[in-house]
Amino acid sequence: MSATTTSSHTPMSAQELDQFRAQVRAFVAERLPQQVREKVRLGIEPNKADMIAWESELRDRGWLAPHWPLEWGGTGWSPAQRAVFQEEMVLGHSPELGGITFEMIGPVLLRYGTEAQKNFFLPKMTGVEHFWCQGYSEPESGSDLASLRTRAVRTRDADGSEHYVVEGSKIWTSGAQHADWIFCLVRTNTDVRQQEGISFLLIDMTSPGVSLRPIVGIHGWPLFNQVYLDKVKVPVANLVGEENQGWTIAKSLLEFERLNLARVAENRRRLAKLRSIGETVEEAGVTLFERPWFRRRFSELEVRLETLAATVLRFRVRAQSGERLGPETGMLKLVGSQLIQDIAVLTVDALGPQTLAWDRDAHFELPGPDTEPPLIERHPYAPTASSRRFVTRGYTIAGGSSEIQHELLAKQVLGL
Repeated sequence: MSATTTSSHTPMSAQELDQFRAQVRAFVAERLPQQVREKVRLGIEPNKADMIAWESELRDRGWLAPHWPLEWGGTGWSPAQRAVFQEEMVLGHSPELGGITFEMIGPVLLRYGTEAQKNFFLPKMTGVEHFWCQGYSEPESGSDLASLRTRAVRTRDADGSEHYVVEGSKIWTSGAQHADWIFCLVRTNTDVRQQEGISFLLIDMTSPGVSLRPIVGIHGWPLFNQVYLDKVKVPVANLVGEENQGWTIAKSLLEFERLNLARVAENRRRLAKLRSIGETVEEAGVTLFERPWFRRRFSELEVRLETLAATVLRFRVRAQSGERLGPETGMLKLVGSQLIQDIAVLTVDALGPQTLAWDRDAHFELPGPDTEPPLIERHPYAPTASSRRFVTRGYTIAGGSSEIQHELLAKQVLGL
């Protein structure tokens, strides 16, 4: 079945948008594997096989990279259609698509990559052959990304071929345990201002000298990793843009990243789960929605989400028209990451002592037929609620901490 190719220059009517929503909803209901759906619904971490199974379905439908240009596998959808698509994906409990692959490195290559790089890498992404991770943060660098120390020295072999020798380490690398490639910021010149000596390299994770160490969080699974680069040879052809101009690309990538890090769709999923809790959990003989403390906090979260969603949509319209987005996108990440934390906190408050974690396996696999019943009856969302709250604590740090976002907005947007 071919992809929908409605042009963004012909806005859909409300009725057409409703029909499109129904089409997406029906596809998710029919094609999303039931085991994957249940994992996501219950807060269990999908594995790589789960992701490949679902992304293969989207690939076959032509919906894997809807915001890309048509010639590279996009759909031609309007920002409103894309918003509907994302909402229906998450409300149908589908896994979050590879944001690093499709929302970050893909758009960077579309803007800055050579024709050879686009022709090689982009079809591998839309063909579900390459998973990517991001090599930005480093030990001891904190939020000062420009202070990175991973070095890349350009050398020439006896046969005349050129490559970089990369040595250093990256940390807090999400999904590196599943990744086939990593895009890295590396220092190629130490004699200039920090931001002027950085380059942007694409590195095969199977290259000799690449290794990683999973970082197991308090929630019990390796969400992050430390990646070691020990004299890794990288072809010069894997340099994106000009040497020493990687900082410009890095800032451009943050435009895409922070639109994604507003987490509108994921916030919708979590708020829908919270609504279900409010409708099914009782306190003092009535549902939580009949208790003023819960209803007040839930309504506030709902208003904040709708405000954020409308603002993100305006930015996506600007981006789709070709307008470059600036540091003001930082406010989207700032608001969205705080919102998802507050939803997670209310979820734990609503479920109370049921959220106490005692079964580590509940975070990785669905209960099997021989699984012993719990000692006490628990709400189905309770076993992973606390761990999910712990995970969200990192959302106001990853991708640029809230403190850094406030400073950038104050200086670069408000001129303070």
